[in-house]
Amino acid sequence: MASVSAAVMLGGIGLTLHGVWRDQPAHSLAGVVLSMIALTVIILTTVHHWVTDTSTERTALAAAQREAQAERARAFAAQAALENEQGRLYRDLAAERAAIRGRLEVERAAMQQEFEDARSQLVADAMETLASWVVGGKVCPPTRETGNLIRFPKQQPVQVQTPQRERSREHGVVGP
Repeated sequence: MASVSAAVMLGGIGLTLHGVWRDQPAHSLAGVVLSMIALTVIILTTVHHWVTDTSTERTALAAAQREAQAERARAFAAQAALENEQGRLYRDLAAERAAIRGRLEVERAAMQQEFEDARSQLVADAMETLASWVVGGKVCPPTRETGNLIRFPKQQPVQVQTPQRERSREHGVVGP
C-alpha cells in the first residue's frame, strides 16, 4: 500500500511541476491534491502500522509465558520434592515407632520377669518367716473346727385353708 501511495505521490509532484512549468493552474492544483492524498495515505498507513504493531508486546507476552511456565515447573518440582520428603519422614517415623514398640515390649518383659522374681522372693521370705514362727511357737497353725449344723424341723403336711370372707369395714355394716 505504501509503494502505491509513493508512486501516486511522485505522480502528483510530477503533475504539479508540469502544471507550474506550462503555467496550467488546473494541472498544478490536481498534482498538489494528488500529492496530499498520497501523503495522507502514507501517514495513515504508518500510524495504522504503528498502532497495530504488537510485536514488542507479543515478545514480552511470550517471555512472561515462558517465565510463568518455568515458575510452574519449579513449583511442581518443589511440590514433588515436598511430598517425597514427607513420605520419607512418615516412613522414618513408622520405623522408629516399630523400633520403640519392640524396645518397650522387651523392657516390659524384663520388668515383668523382675517383678515375678521379686514377688517369688517375697513369698519365699514370707514362708520362711512363717515357718520360723511356727517352729518357734509364735504362731500356731489353725485348728480345724467343726461347724454347727442347724437342723430344720421336720415339715408337716400343708393344710389347704379355705379362704374366709373378709369382714366389711364400712360404717353401719355388721359383720358375721
